[in-house]
Amino acid sequence: MSKQSILPQVRENFKIDSLVKSRQNIGAITPDEAQAQNAKLFSFEYGSCESGLALKLYWALSSEERIVDCKIEVFGESELIAAASIAALISKNKTPDEILQLKEKGLEYFLRENPNKAAFPLAYRYITNILTDALYQMAKSYKKELEEESIIDPQSNVSDRFIRQSIKNFNIQTLQELRDYTRAGAFSTTQHNPHYPNPLEETLKSVQQELQEQEKASQNIPDKPFKQMSVEEKRAAIEAIIDQHIRQMLIMDGGDMEILDIKENGEDTDIYIRYLGACNGCASASTGTLFAIEGMLKQKLDSSIRVIPL
Repeated sequence: MSKQSILPQVRENFKIDSLVKSRQNIGAITPDEAQAQNAKLFSFEYGSCESGLALKLYWALSSEERIVDCKIEVFGESELIAAASIAALISKNKTPDEILQLKEKGLEYFLRENPNKAAFPLAYRYITNILTDALYQMAKSYKKELEEESIIDPQSNVSDRFIRQSIKNFNIQTLQELRDYTRAGAFSTTQHNPHYPNPLEETLKSVQQELQEQEKASQNIPDKPFKQMSVEEKRAAIEAIIDQHIRQMLIMDGGDMEILDIKENGEDTDIYIRYLGACNGCASASTGTLFAIEGMLKQKLDSSIRVIPL
C-alpha cells in the first residue's frame, strides 16, 4: 500500500502518472511463475516499513544468469511505483554484473517525459537514487558479495556507504541536498546538540574534502582549445565527456563503447569508436546513438569532431 502521493505537484509528467496507475512490473514473482520460464527465483528486501520506504525485489534468472523477469513490491510514495516499474523493466535481459553498472542518472532519465526536464522535484530525487541502490545491493547479494553495512541514520535506514556514494554522485554540498537525495536526516524532530558531532555533517565534510582532492588531481587536463591538445590530451577530454554525458545511457541499454583511435583529417578530427555489448549491431548505433555521441562532443569540445564507428 502506497503512502500519500505528491502526484498533483508533478501532474504534468503524464508518463509517471500512467506508470503509477498501470502498476506494470509491480508485485511478486511466484516460484511457479519462475519455473514456467525455466528460471530460478531470487528475491531481496530493501528498506523497512518503519522508515516509510520498503522494497522487495524479485528476479527470475535463466541458466545463463540473465534476468528474464523482474518485479518489485513497493511500500512508499506513489511515485516509487513509477520508478520501480521502470527499474524492473530495464533490469530485464541483464546479468547481475550488468546491474552493478547501472546509475541513478540513467533510471531518472527514463522516467522523464521531457528529456530536458527532471522527472521529479529535487525533494523526491531520493526515489530513483534509492531504487538504484536497491538493485545494486540485490546484485551484490546474488553474487554473495554483499557486506554488512553501517547504518548512519537509523530513522531513514540508510547506510554510510549509500550516503558517501550519493555525495560523490551528485556533488552534494548541504544537509538539505543530502536529505533530498537520500532521505538521511529527513525524520529528525529535535535540534542537534552542538556539543556533539552530527554524523551526517561529519560525513558530508569528509567526502567533500575527498572530492576536492580528486578534482585537484584531475586538473592535469589542459585548459586550452581542443585543436591545441595533444592526442593523449584529446583522448582524456573525450573520455571525460563520454563518461559524464553518454556512457550511462549506453550501459542502461546493456552496451558501452571504446575509443580506438583519434586522427586529424584536414580541418576535422576523426574519432574512431567501437560499440560494445548490446550496442554492437544495434540498429540505432549508426543513427540516433551515433548522432547523440557526435553532437555532445561537438557541443562540449569542438564543432569539427566526427565520430566514426568501426
